[in-house]
Amino acid sequence: MKRSHRQATIRPTFAAAAEQAAAIAPTVLHAVLSQRHRLSTAISRALQERTIRGARAQDRAAITRSLRALLRWWGWIEPLRLRRPEEQLLLAALLDLPELSALGRVWAERIGRPVDRLVPVGDAPSWTARAEGLKRWLDGRPANADPWRLFPAWLRDQLPVPPGDETPKARRLDFLASLQRPPPTWVAVRGHDEKAAWAQLRNAGLKPWVHRRIASAAKLPPETDLTRVEAFGSGRLVVQDLASQAVGIVCDPDPGERWWVVRGEADGGLPALHLAALMAGKGVVVATCPTERQRHETALRLRRGPFHNITTKVWDGRHPIGKPAGFDGVLLDAPCSGVGGWRRHPDARWTLSAEEIPQLAARQVQALEAASSRVRPGGILVYTVLTVTRPETLAAVDAFLRGHPEFQLQPFPHPLEDTTTGGTLQIWPQLHDCDGRFIARLIRT
Repeated sequence: MKRSHRQATIRPTFAAAAEQAAAIAPTVLHAVLSQRHRLSTAISRALQERTIRGARAQDRAAITRSLRALLRWWGWIEPLRLRRPEEQLLLAALLDLPELSALGRVWAERIGRPVDRLVPVGDAPSWTARAEGLKRWLDGRPANADPWRLFPAWLRDQLPVPPGDETPKARRLDFLASLQRPPPTWVAVRGHDEKAAWAQLRNAGLKPWVHRRIASAAKLPPETDLTRVEAFGSGRLVVQDLASQAVGIVCDPDPGERWWVVRGEADGGLPALHLAALMAGKGVVVATCPTERQRHETALRLRRGPFHNITTKVWDGRHPIGKPAGFDGVLLDAPCSGVGGWRRHPDARWTLSAEEIPQLAARQVQALEAASSRVRPGGILVYTVLTVTRPETLAAVDAFLRGHPEFQLQPFPHPLEDTTTGGTLQIWPQLHDCDGRFIARLIRT
């Protein structure tokens, strides 16, 4: 008998989502680890032939979270040679989450693991506690729980020692631990009363933690649903990581100025929107994107916002836009290794090789040279990358300054602390619960 349309589009249960995640896991792992595809692309392609009709957005989000956790902990899971995807996904969930998810219960049932004996360690306070979770899975058998196994080998050589009072080894391990925690949702108010925006969040049952130095920034739990908040729907409340918000504060533009925002990564126009807000909608902000598709998407998003002094253009990185010395400031968010964003994109750690780091650094210096030609005398050039590696941060700035004596570093207040920098700043995720991002502010003398 034919099923009715309603029967064919019944929303899938958690069991269906769990089955779907297990079914596509081998394909997604191969696409990311062998073909170096991004996780989102790999999931979309894998689901094309297996999509459940009428699948809820929550189910797809749950599948994505499960596979993201699997790639986050793959360095510990892969050597165990677990035969079934359900085993891999369940162990990843136990290591990643503070409590067993609905999908995890389904996987446990499928492989015959008693749920009451499973102990999630996603909120474990130390690497030792996390390792105990792995050993518990193996019933006490020996397990290699070296934190460095969770990351590519080249990171050990490229990672500088973070600041702090502990030993260099402990500080580096703290950084690695921060990359294993799902990131919070940082939001920012743009063109709207801040207190009113926070009140809307509270009325929606959310509890924003407002940053003590940035009144327009607040933190929410990971993957918070904001769709029922009016300020978010109108574009006056945006999701923007705290480190990205710090970049706009370092730029410190004045109303009436002309700024060029060079986009190197997918940012949705958020830095341009922040500059427009800081300029009170007065002046001009030109946001450029590498492709026409990205420019179109950015323009559509910015059109929802409250500011109309932003224009979007395509720049391929070769011939700078505008006239020489035609801008009061240039913000260059350059393409990079993205190490600072590995909390939200754990797949990216497995898609980059050591040989690509110096290549990226060379491209960053070239981008600095091109962008700097549009900065007027007395104007500002802000360079930022979503990473912590030496060649892409201080080394890239030093290489640029050696060839451009007309620029020099300009000290600026630390946007997140009560200190002053010498012109460069490395934001660390373990210290500020955000992305790892490098910022340099240069002035054309």
